[in-house]
Amino acid sequence: MGRDALTGITPASRMKITSIEPQKKRRGRMNLYADGEFLVGVAADTLIRFGLRKGDEITPATLGAIERAEELLGAKTAAMRLLGVRPRTVREIRDALREKEFADDVAAETISALSASGLLDDAAFARAYIRNTLALRPAGSIFLKRKLLQLGVDRAVADEAVGEVLGGIDQADAAARAAEKFLARKRRRPAGERRLAGQLVEFLLRRGYAWEIAREASRRAMKGEFGEGEDL
Repeated sequence: MGRDALTGITPASRMKITSIEPQKKRRGRMNLYADGEFLVGVAADTLIRFGLRKGDEITPATLGAIERAEELLGAKTAAMRLLGVRPRTVREIRDALREKEFADDVAAETISALSASGLLDDAAFARAYIRNTLALRPAGSIFLKRKLLQLGVDRAVADEAVGEVLGGIDQADAAARAAEKFLARKRRRPAGERRLAGQLVEFLLRRGYAWEIAREASRRAMKGEFGEGEDL
């Protein structure tokens, strides 16, 4: 339930709104009183949407509609806070709303509205995630797909995004550049040639390059570093 759900009052007949007062601690929220008793706290926007004024009669059906509107508003507000920090996947938003104890149907309707407005888009998220990751450090398709799946992106969407973004990138060349940077860092802490070659392959595999690409990039980098050296 949202924070300002109904208090449990279930009127059997119409009641009259006797007072509408602003909440002291929460700006933009109002307290509704019916027949002289507190009825419900609502957002000012909800008040305007339902056209509620002092003296109006309010029915159980209207109360139910207000409660639903408040739930949806609370869920959207919570989702927008998360999206304001960084882009999110649909699953991330759904999981967050469940943690905040919003009902599944409220979460689903909120996600549908955010998706329709373009604020939630797993395909766009996946492409942006890949580009941002590559801007920071080398990464192969295996690594990128695994990360996207962990974030809740559908496998088909992840595959398409990786293919689109990496389509113009030669994975062998990218792995070779990553291997050269790895060796440049390792020069500060010399290690045996065979041990270093093993560390290099492991590094490239962790960054998501296929075994064949990692092995060849390591061989090329080690050859440039030590000459012919030993076969890996």
